[in-house]
Amino acid sequence: MTLFSLNEVKNRIIKGASGVKLLFSLALCFPLSTHSASEVTTLGGEAFQTRWVIPFLISGSWGRGPHSNAESCLDCHQSGNNPFLLESASNEISPVILKVRDRNGLKGHRNYGNEISRFGIAGKLHPEGDFLLNWETRQIEDYVLSYPSAQITQLNFEPLNSSYALSVRMGRALNDIGALESISPSQLQEIVDEQKLLGLNGRINYVVDPNTKKVSIGRYGYKASSPSLFDQISKAFRDELGVTSASYPANPCAAKPGVCSSLNTVGGLEISKDKIIALTTFIRNPKPQNPPKPDIRRGTGKDLFAKIGCNRCHRSDLYASSQYQADPKYDRPLYTDLLIHDMGIGLADGMKEFLAGPQDWRTPPLSGIKKHLSLGGTLLHDGRAQSIQEAILWHDGEAKDVRVNYLSLNDDQKLLLEYFINQL
Repeated sequence: MTLFSLNEVKNRIIKGASGVKLLFSLALCFPLSTHSASEVTTLGGEAFQTRWVIPFLISGSWGRGPHSNAESCLDCHQSGNNPFLLESASNEISPVILKVRDRNGLKGHRNYGNEISRFGIAGKLHPEGDFLLNWETRQIEDYVLSYPSAQITQLNFEPLNSSYALSVRMGRALNDIGALESISPSQLQEIVDEQKLLGLNGRINYVVDPNTKKVSIGRYGYKASSPSLFDQISKAFRDELGVTSASYPANPCAAKPGVCSSLNTVGGLEISKDKIIALTTFIRNPKPQNPPKPDIRRGTGKDLFAKIGCNRCHRSDLYASSQYQADPKYDRPLYTDLLIHDMGIGLADGMKEFLAGPQDWRTPPLSGIKKHLSLGGTLLHDGRAQSIQEAILWHDGEAKDVRVNYLSLNDDQKLLLEYFINQL
């Protein structure tokens, strides 16, 4: 089910027998060596927006499925995602997924893989299942906050037993994440050692790189379970789009292996290494943004950011390497330490990912948060926090003192702190 993509893209509308119109991109294959760096970035941008289509509307080879949760990268990775705006029951594509993993944190399910796929192929293969989000509440200090709980409404291949954990995850805009690989192992270890002196327990999540089969530093994902941007993208193609690659050559389909095999009309991998490299290059080279102008309110907010302890983990001294940027003058602090921290029972999801336990989460980069918030986006791994204040209130475990310090601020100070974060 290969989709021809990335070069000389032409959009076409195909009308199937059911009368449903689907958009797909048809392009020629290409060797990266024939393109300049800027052309590769452009090709990666086209790949980011490409709509992958389920067979079989016409004869030919396609890319999406047999199970999937999205049609393109853009479906999940854009600013402004907000689970509170989703329909309670909908057949539409959603930026919210339900992740599945064994409680040892090493693998997904034999039939459902790493997430429950809500789309199959009509008349050929049922979706894996479906779920709803139930909104529950928890009181933290004087505030009542909402958080989502997944209710599985359908599983088509077998029940999930208690040896598997489920976790609601919200897709995020990619912002400056391509720069995370520029932070060296020695820098990370220095931060670990420094935080120990402060009473923190930030840790590197060591993971297995599926490409090299070696233990590597985890950098990507909410629990830092992917060692590289290339791996994170390859995994997303398989898990969200059902598109196989050299890193992830098979879709989980133990219940219907014959059906899944028959739907792979080319009998091979569905996206090439070159195409993933092009997309990786695109994400590593975001459109440069001018740094914020000097502002007294911003300066005061930055001081408060440090005073209450935010900058111990959301560090302002880690920058994107110029090798990943079009122009070093646009380098911005990433506001992360790339380490996993125990954030308390309130944020626990019951899921391990390599060395990251149920209560552990990687410090998310705050760089680029301004656009996400301005479009109504929410925060934290499942989108539960509807404001910066709510995100801080959910901080517990190692970060409990940050919440306590925040609550000790007066109203004007809280507004100045939030103003600073809103400018990142």
